[in-house]
Amino acid sequence: MSIVIVNYNGGELLKRCLTALKRYAPKAHHETVIVDNASVDGSREWVRQTWPDLRLIECERNLGLTVGFNRGVGSARGEIVLSLDSDTEVTEGAVDAMLGFLDSSPNVGACGCTLVYPDGTPQRTARRFPSPWAGLFGRRALLTRIWPNNRFSRRYLMAEHDGDREPFDVDTLSTACMAVRRAVIDKVGAYDENYFVYWSDTDWCQRIKKGGFRIVSLPGHIVIHNENLKARHRKVRRTRMVVDFHRGAYRYYANHHAGPRNPMRYIAMAALLGRAAAVLLGDEIARLRATVRATAQRSG
Repeated sequence: MSIVIVNYNGGELLKRCLTALKRYAPKAHHETVIVDNASVDGSREWVRQTWPDLRLIECERNLGLTVGFNRGVGSARGEIVLSLDSDTEVTEGAVDAMLGFLDSSPNVGACGCTLVYPDGTPQRTARRFPSPWAGLFGRRALLTRIWPNNRFSRRYLMAEHDGDREPFDVDTLSTACMAVRRAVIDKVGAYDENYFVYWSDTDWCQRIKKGGFRIVSLPGHIVIHNENLKARHRKVRRTRMVVDFHRGAYRYYANHHAGPRNPMRYIAMAALLGRAAAVLLGDEIARLRATVRATAQRSG
């Protein structure tokens, strides 16, 4: 097995990731490949000095998740490739469970454990492929938070499997923790490098399924995903993140649901542009309000 981790300013979260991986290392022979996207927080130097047995690939600039991961895959030697985010922490038996399941299920192309927040709350990343309704009823959407048991959200987030302990088939998993056979990558490719970060995993899962392979969630094993801790380092979302998310959503929809002559792709483009503008405007208003409050407190 090859474990591929892309790092960009991972800091303390990367340290926790590698510490957990060492503590709960798989029993089978494995290698760990770290692809560093030109981090400036010292994490690249820390890996080089502290983990000399890991293979470190140092990029000259931030190439994004997809290009960085594909570089790692190109360097990896394992028959199974585990995509693992730098802000995750594996738990006891999790990696072995993924390896064992793929070994015993030759018609399964990829599998992943249940991702949870540090408090144990499931992140609901085992899902059906998104429809246009997902923009309104996704796992973080306002309507889902207000009305969590609505039938659109429940179907998309596969709520019928809540509480399951046995493996079940899904359309898509988060590549924050997903094990994929090398044979699958050889057939359908790894990440599409036209994506930077967002929507790249959903696109990859589409191609895996279209290639004739099953994707399976293993709810009996968990991996902690500290994505909220990472987000708290930023007071507001960066413009690049918002743009990348909406650009990725459009690319995914155009690639898999609307051909070049389908007018729906242009309607989708307009809707996503409007949504991105609304999000950025809301962030700017929040930033200005925070600035006004801080100024008032200093004056008082």
